[in-house]
Amino acid sequence: MADEMDNIMLRLKSMPDENGNSREFEISYGAAKLSELIKDSVGDDFEEDDTMPEIDVPRVKGDCLEKVVSFLQHYRKEPMKEIPTPLGGSSFNEVMDQEWYQQFVDDSNLGSRDMLFDLLTAANFMGIKELLDLTCLKVTFQLTGKNAEEIRQILRLPELTPEEEAQAREDHKWIFEEN
Repeated sequence: MADEMDNIMLRLKSMPDENGNSREFEISYGAAKLSELIKDSVGDDFEEDDTMPEIDVPRVKGDCLEKVVSFLQHYRKEPMKEIPTPLGGSSFNEVMDQEWYQQFVDDSNLGSRDMLFDLLTAANFMGIKELLDLTCLKVTFQLTGKNAEEIRQILRLPELTPEEEAQAREDHKWIFEEN
């Protein structure tokens, strides 16, 4: 797996926090190139020289970028198996049978559901298909079997006015069906 790209180091810089401070993370190009954003930022003509390229990741918070870097580094060592379609399992752990990836998106590792959604958004912004697939799979199983109100709460969707709810019930009857 390792090649000369693992010797080329990049510096990723997060969006500034509320105090204006950004966080920086070093990662090998070999691991980082899974991200389309990073590949596009570095370009095809990248050559190793004395300076470490710095790539701004303006939409990703420091804590989230730290997790993204961890994912990229681990993926370089142990690629995630492709998520099958149809899923072929009735739980997240049945579909994703690699323990590290199970633990990576576990609430005990992430600390909050917000981090899962931050990772999903970061994966989408950075063009990391594998991380996007993993986070979407986790969300899919979190929403499975939930009614419309529970889904609204999980996704933090605003409450609908009575008129909006009536229209939604008419347009999307299947969402409001009770199991």
